[in-house]
Amino acid sequence: MNSCMDSVARSTKQLIEQFKQREETLLHSDFSQFPERLDNFLHPELFEISPVGCYTSRTDIVNWLLAKSPMQRWRLSDFKIVELAIDTMLVCYQANSINDGVVKATGSLRSSIWRFHDQQWRLQFHQATKN
Repeated sequence: MNSCMDSVARSTKQLIEQFKQREETLLHSDFSQFPERLDNFLHPELFEISPVGCYTSRTDIVNWLLAKSPMQRWRLSDFKIVELAIDTMLVCYQANSINDGVVKATGSLRSSIWRFHDQQWRLQFHQATKN
């Protein structure tokens, strides 16, 4: 591979790692003690399409993040990213829950749109489709 292609591949890997870390932080962190930390991750206009096809508001998403078990873990894999605009990234991946150390065979394909807002990448849209 030439050096330009190496640089692009390295840059893509770094972006994937950055957004994987943000997705994992949202899923694995216990925000109940410091709910204001969610503002560092969630765009003011955030909404979601749930696995059952319903719109979910930012308020409902925040409530779920605050109530979820801090012990629940997920394996995130097969990341793909697409730059939609200079300040907007589409992130797609597979998520499988981990129960008692065992990764569940079925999970969900997820897509997130992250927008750079107030000097941070913040989640503006999310969708999970069971598979």
